[in-house]
Amino acid sequence: MLRKVQGLLQQLKIWPALSKMAEIGGVDTASGKRPVEDEKADQEVKKQKTEDASTSEPKKVMKRKVAILLSYSGVGYKGMQINKGFKTIEDELFKAMTKAEAVTESMAEHIGKMSFQRCARTDKGVSAAGQVVSMKMYLLNDVVDRINQHLPAQIRVMDYKRVINSFDSKNRCDYRTYSYMTPTFAFQPVEQFTTDAYRVKDETIKEVNRLLQYYHGSKNFHNFTSGKKFKDPSAYRFIKDFTCSEPFMQDGMEFTTLRVRGQSFMLHQIRKMVGLVLAVIRGLAEESVMKKVFEGDKLDIPKAPGLGLVLESVHYEHYNEKWGSDGLHEPLVWDSCKDKVEAFKRDFIYPTIINTEKEERTMLTWLGTLPLHSYGNVAIGVPMMEARKKLDMIHKAEMEEKESTDSTPNISDSNENATEQSKTEEESTAAVVESQQEGEECATDPQNVESEEKIKEEIAR
Repeated sequence: MLRKVQGLLQQLKIWPALSKMAEIGGVDTASGKRPVEDEKADQEVKKQKTEDASTSEPKKVMKRKVAILLSYSGVGYKGMQINKGFKTIEDELFKAMTKAEAVTESMAEHIGKMSFQRCARTDKGVSAAGQVVSMKMYLLNDVVDRINQHLPAQIRVMDYKRVINSFDSKNRCDYRTYSYMTPTFAFQPVEQFTTDAYRVKDETIKEVNRLLQYYHGSKNFHNFTSGKKFKDPSAYRFIKDFTCSEPFMQDGMEFTTLRVRGQSFMLHQIRKMVGLVLAVIRGLAEESVMKKVFEGDKLDIPKAPGLGLVLESVHYEHYNEKWGSDGLHEPLVWDSCKDKVEAFKRDFIYPTIINTEKEERTMLTWLGTLPLHSYGNVAIGVPMMEARKKLDMIHKAEMEEKESTDSTPNISDSNENATEQSKTEEESTAAVVESQQEGEECATDPQNVESEEKIKEEIAR
C-alpha cells in the first residue's frame, strides 16, 4: 500500500520534496516512523517537565469570597471608607493586602473587581472591635499573618470565613451593636463646676436608662442625621435596646459605657442620640424634646464627639440559619478569636480613648458648647448663634474699653461711656432687626430671651 502511495506521489512530482522533509525531521521514509533514539529523547524531556511541575508551587491561586473580621482604633484616621488624599482604615487595609499578594494592585484601585463591601462606615475617630467586610481575595497560606505584617499595630485582621458568592456584609447584616464610652462628668448638672472628681450616683444612671428608652422601637430619626427629610422612608430606623452600664474607674477618671443595638444607623445618628440625652440630663434641654425630636420639625440637636464610639459587633442571624449549617459554609460567629478581640480592645481601643480624653479634653470641651444649642426649631437656632457671636464681640469691646479708661472717670467720661453703651445697644438691636429682615425668626421670642439670659450668665461666668 505504501509503495502504491509513493508511486502516485512520484507521478504527481511531490515525492522528492516529501522525502527531503522527512530526512530533515529524522523520519524513515520506508516505515514512516521516527528513530528510536529520538523517541527516547522526547520521553526524557516530557518526564523532566512533569517532575518540574510537581516540585513547583501552582502559579495561579483562585479568588474566593470571604467575610473578614477587622479590629481597629480609629483615632488619627478620617473614618473607615477610602477617600483619596486622606488617611483612612480601608486605605491601610488595601495597601497591606496588596503587599501580602492577597489582592492585586488593580483590585485595590478598583474595589468593584473584588466585590468589596463594609458592614458599617465608621466616622472620623470612631473605632471598631468587630467590623466585618466582604470581598474576594486570594487564599494564600497564612494569609491573615501575611496581611497583618504590613498593617500598623492599631489595625488587625482577626480572622476570615468563606461565604456564598452573593454575600454582602452590609445588606446581610441583621443587627449592629455599638458602645459609647464617656467620662461620667458628662452627666454632671450644668450649674455645677465640671471636674474629673465628679462621681455619678445610682439615681443618675437610672435616669439615663429611662431617657434612653425613648429611642426604643421603630421611629423616624430624621433629626439625628443630615440631609434627611421627615417624609423620607429611609429615616425610619429600628432600635432594639439602648442601655447605660455601671460606672468604672480608669486612670483616676470615672467612665461609663452606653450600649445600643439596632438594625442600621444613619450618619452621626448614635452621636446625636447620645448628645441629646446628655443635654437633657445636664439640664440644658427639656425632656419634652425627647418626644418632639421624632416629629416633623427640624430641631437643633448636638452631636457628641466620635472619640468614645466603638463598633462592637455585627450579627448575621438569618444568614447563619440558612447557610451556616449547610455543610459547605461556616456560620459567621467569631468565638474562636473572642480572646484576641478583647485583648485588642484593652491594648489599643480603650487606652486610646482614655489617653486622648485626658490629653485633649475632648468631652469636656464639647460640653462647653451645649449651651450654644437651641434644642428647638433650626430657624430659631440660626439667629441665636449670630446673636451669641455679637454678644461675645460686645463683651470683648466693653472689657477693652474698661481697661483703657481711668479708674475714676469724670462726668464727661461718664457721658462718653453712656453714649458708647447706647451706641452699642443700638448696634445690637439693629443686628436683631437685620436678622428679621433676612427672614429669620426673631431672637426676642420668650424662649430666645431665656436663652439669651443663659448666654449672658455663661459669658459673665
